[in-house]
Order: sequence, then C-alpha cells, then structure tokens
Amino acid sequence: MQFGDVPGLAKLKTKLATSVNKGKLPHALLLLGNEGSGKLALAYALTSYIYCTNRQNDDSCGECSSCRKIGSHTHPDVHYTIPLTNNSTSAKKPISTDFITQWREFNKDHTFFNTADWVSVIAKDENKQPNIYREETRSILSKLSLKPYEGEAKTLIIWMPEYLKTESNALLKIIEEPPQKTYFILVAEDSDELLTTITSRTQLVKVPTYTEEETEAYLKEKYNLESTKAEQLSYLAEGNFRKAISLVESVEDNYSALFREWMVACYTNNLAKAYEIGESLHKSGRTQTQLFLTNGLAILRQSLLQKMVDNYQIKAEKEQQDFIKKFSTTLNAACIEKSYEQINEVIYQIKRNSNGKMTLFHLSLNLRYNFVRK
Repeated sequence: MQFGDVPGLAKLKTKLATSVNKGKLPHALLLLGNEGSGKLALAYALTSYIYCTNRQNDDSCGECSSCRKIGSHTHPDVHYTIPLTNNSTSAKKPISTDFITQWREFNKDHTFFNTADWVSVIAKDENKQPNIYREETRSILSKLSLKPYEGEAKTLIIWMPEYLKTESNALLKIIEEPPQKTYFILVAEDSDELLTTITSRTQLVKVPTYTEEETEAYLKEKYNLESTKAEQLSYLAEGNFRKAISLVESVEDNYSALFREWMVACYTNNLAKAYEIGESLHKSGRTQTQLFLTNGLAILRQSLLQKMVDNYQIKAEKEQQDFIKKFSTTLNAACIEKSYEQINEVIYQIKRNSNGKMTLFHLSLNLRYNFVRK
C-alpha cells in the first residue's frame, strides 16, 4: 500500500511524508476518522513509507522488499493488534497472531471495512462481541521488547483500539517510553471510547470524511459506474466509502425493492409478511441487516425532501423514484421523520447485539402505528 493507493487526503499524506523525511514523525500516532474514511489505508501507506529502502519525496517505491512485505502484511518488524472473538471454550483467549493468516487474506480484498465485516469472517457466531484481550497486551510487550529483524524500527498498528478498554493501561508505560525506534499507529473511530491516558500519549491526526466529489470519483473508477448513478450513490454514502461500496452491492442485492415490500406490508397491516421479511434479514446476519436498514434510511430521506422541497430532484435509482413520490404523497412529514428516527435507533441496537428478529418485528409494529396515525 502506497500513499498513491489511498484516495484523496493529499494534504495529510504530504504532511506525514514530510515528517518522516525530516525525522520528526511522532512515535505514537492516533489516526482518528469516521467509518469509511481512509485511516487504515493511510496507516499502511505510512508504514510502507517508513520502511521503504528507495522512497521518493512523496511516496514509497512499492517495489522494494520492505514495500512488498508490508503490502502483504508479512514484514517481521510490523505487528498488528486487532479485535477478535473467542471461538473456543478454552480459558486461553486468542491473540492477533492466531488470526494473522485470515487478516492477510481479508485485507487483500477489502480496503474500507468495519469490525462487523471482520468478525463475520473469523467468528463462528457473528453476533459475538469482539474484544482485545489481556493476553494481547502481554503479546505486544513481548514483541516490542525484541530487536528489529530487518529494518531499523518496529511498528505496531492497533486497529480499533476502542476494544482495548481497561486493558490499554498495560501499554501506557511502553507508549510513553518506547524502546528506541518503535512506532505506534492507532487507527480509531471513536475517541470517547479511548482512555484519556492513551490519547494524551499520542499525537492526534484527524482523517477527514470524504467529500461527495471524492466519493463519486472513487465509484466511477472502481466500478465503472455511469455519472448519474455514481452521483446518486455518493450523495447517499455521506462520505463513507464502505457505505458507498455497500450501496453499489445492495443495488445488486435488490435491498431497495425489499425495503419497499416491507413498507407496503407495514402500511397494509400485513404483519405476517413484515415478520417474514424481518426473519429473512435476521438469518442474513447483522451486517446485511444494517445495510438493508441504512438503504431504507436513504429512501426515507429522499421521501422527506421530496415532500418538503419544491421541485426537488430525487437522487435515487429510477425504479425507486416512483415509490418515493408515492410514499411522500401518502404520508405526512412528521410520520416520515418519526419512522426515520425509529429505523436509525434500530440500526444502533443491532450494532449493540440486540436480537435482530424481535427488534425488526417490533420496528414493524411501530411503523404500522406511524402509518395509521398519519
């Protein structure tokens, strides 16, 4: 991974490269950005730049032994700490090296992902909560106590350090007083979930959310989308590249049609059908359920804008536009807003491991009540 492989973020990439070239790169960085930003890709590109034996002023060469090994996540001096699930009944908790093969394979095909995507690959039970266990911190201390094998430095990339919780206390001393030529790169989404004792020992680098223009350009290049579709999806993605990719795939999965079917079932009081849809979504897993509901939020947002803004041009697929027009005409603004809030809350609950089938059916009942009281 090179800086050139990371979409956008030109000023940030230049700043990091300059810090490396001047020997002023902080030993502990916190790359903080929303889901779907380029923070993890940026961490990989920065690591490649640090170790590259033939780097240019603004990027690594991508061809030397160090670049190739970091690109395949096999460099012996670059270590990874990632959230895991305990799939066994053994008292011994897993550490990141136990899943390094899966991590390497997963990163070959994914650039923008979240913990739910990762857990769906490694967990026997997708609903199991990931964690970074105490055993991991012991492993970190052991790895970083060794001398570098190939380069002059050791690097630890901690993806989603929010899952460290109180276990991060064990790392305070080594982050504050690291061995010589040791770098810590923390890649996080929610600073409120990090201990202040950790954030105070790192230099914060805020990774901005992508603009609609950057998202549109990315979708055109990656999926060869025509301009109108790329513009529509970039608007709905709200700068989240993971969401943008999911929206492209959801068009293929026809989640928009399924959402329309669900809304009609709720409106006509066909609760048996609504339950059937909820049950099928539950079986598909939390990630797909969240994608379905997020897609639905986009439809509701367009419906509200269609109702409230004169001569509004609907930004949605052509097959959705008739439904959005009818939906915005049939229901009042308060009903659409209430439904939007309830669906958004259910997305949060499902992220927090609620029972998907029951949560969706309860949501169907609430939506039916909204429609009755229009």
